[in-house]
Amino acid sequence: MGLFSKSEKKIDSKPVIVYWALHGRSNFAQALLLAGDVDFDLDTDTANNWGDHKADSPFGQLPVMKHGDLTIAQGGAINRYCAKLAGLYPTGAQAAAICDMYIEECMDIYNAIFKPKNAADPAAKKAAWKVVESEVLPLHFGMLEKNLVKSKSVFLGGESPNAADVTFWAVCHLYTKAGLNLEPILEANPTLNNAFQETSKMGKLSSFPDSYGLYFTSDPNHASF
Repeated sequence: MGLFSKSEKKIDSKPVIVYWALHGRSNFAQALLLAGDVDFDLDTDTANNWGDHKADSPFGQLPVMKHGDLTIAQGGAINRYCAKLAGLYPTGAQAAAICDMYIEECMDIYNAIFKPKNAADPAAKKAAWKVVESEVLPLHFGMLEKNLVKSKSVFLGGESPNAADVTFWAVCHLYTKAGLNLEPILEANPTLNNAFQETSKMGKLSSFPDSYGLYFTSDPNHASF
């Protein structure tokens, strides 16, 4: 079964992600498209002038994706659409449910980044980043490792990586860009680490733009701290 149903036209234009040139929420959609070798554009002009376009968006928030006549909002919907464009989303109900389970776990890991980001003062931010690095990430990575070993699969997606593995790669990339050292945490979870390392070889993931600015950072000397 193809991506588009019989009642839908195939879209020949590139998908466009409306977001700032920042490492943030749109990293997941971008990683999925890069992993699947799907060309896309990042529309920073609209994002930088969001006040002029907010009313035209579905819910007044970013990211937004445009693909032909289609405009969608909400990160989860955008990410899954990108996964389907990239051929990384399972078609079977059970496989899709497992993929979604891991995606939602990865989003829980991602959401933990907001506690240090929104902490009240520099001292509280430093303490919160330390907790994320020493407690939160080891806990969640350990649970992923346990489930992966139990499944006897090479990847979260089974015998080959799918959207779940790329979503995990993307959340690791965000935390690495924020300045946390994930290497020892990954090494403590060898099956998960192997899946992560192999996923990093997919498509154009290795060329994920490093020129983007930082919205999340553990560096007290950075303006975004």
